[in-house]
Amino acid sequence: MSKQLPINPSKWVDAARLENVENKSIHNIDLNSASTIRLEQYLMLRVLQKSQLSSKLKLADFGLGEWESRAADMLDNSLSWKAYLNSFSDELGEGTFALPRFYQKQVVRIPHDTEFRPNVAISPIAHRTRGQLKRIEEGVRKLTFETPTKPPTTPVLKPELEHDEITPETPPEKRSYGPQELLNLNFPRTKDEQIVNTALVDFLNAFTIHMDVHCHWTLYRKPFVADFGSASFEARTDGCLEDGGPKTFAIVEVKPMMRFRQSDRISMQEAAEIVAWIKCEPDPDDFTSSCGLRILISQDRHEIYVTFAEYDATYIRYLNNTLGKDERSGFLTLHVFGPWDTTRARDMKELGNILLAVALRAEEGAKTQRHKSK
Repeated sequence: MSKQLPINPSKWVDAARLENVENKSIHNIDLNSASTIRLEQYLMLRVLQKSQLSSKLKLADFGLGEWESRAADMLDNSLSWKAYLNSFSDELGEGTFALPRFYQKQVVRIPHDTEFRPNVAISPIAHRTRGQLKRIEEGVRKLTFETPTKPPTTPVLKPELEHDEITPETPPEKRSYGPQELLNLNFPRTKDEQIVNTALVDFLNAFTIHMDVHCHWTLYRKPFVADFGSASFEARTDGCLEDGGPKTFAIVEVKPMMRFRQSDRISMQEAAEIVAWIKCEPDPDDFTSSCGLRILISQDRHEIYVTFAEYDATYIRYLNNTLGKDERSGFLTLHVFGPWDTTRARDMKELGNILLAVALRAEEGAKTQRHKSK
């Protein structure tokens, strides 16, 4: 873990003082134009990063103990899973895990020097037209900070008059590319990242595709939009675990390079995505604390990580700007475990139990939600 990103409250205080933001919050921090999320903005999310080796993970600590044993029994009886594990020393024949294994092999061919693609940008945009906004919305992905603009005072245009020519195009030399434009024009999704994304989501779905479950992993980059007073924060993931309803049970994030090459950038992005998820999909009114109910599955090149979010009610009130006068906010602690190497059968056997346990618990949660809605 980087020396720069805090791992405990005292380290956070030290970092906040160095950045001169110890007396600020996410609701009043200055959000100037930038092409990526800055450290001071990350600090205002009040995140602590605690990374541990994969061998240190105990699923019972995150409410998955009962699901772990059930997952192990199910995989022990899966012929496709056994064939997949055997494929590390032999050729993989037909089976549910054949396609995921194919893409996992493709991931290993990705160059080690793949560049990090910036996916955070902060900038107000002048002279947006309806046509421009529509195109921008279709292409937006990943994380953005936007400074809200005042509601328009001009009359609503009729559909047949809604053309880009209505508002003069801003000259290139005076144009301030906002976050979405910046990403769409300069940083398109790379081929390498698509391969990693497909490899991970295919692998995740292989565990449940033949089971009678409603939850499934999707490549859909589900957007989470959260408002923080002076700024709007948007995150788009690389996939999620859902049951077709509004609730998200886990999110996915991928990068084509190994994590150690861009540790800070990757960690800050993942933290921002989880914060936006928490803000966008609130916890129940009687919520007191959470440890493991929100999970991020990430793959950086050929290595997979599992992150569990831990936070309490004071952190929620901090995000909502409803803390009491003398009340202090808690932190969002991210317990990051890994890596599990997709080129090693032993790692994948261990990880398989974890991923299936996550899906089984999500399915139980989905059933509970469906029962309540009846």
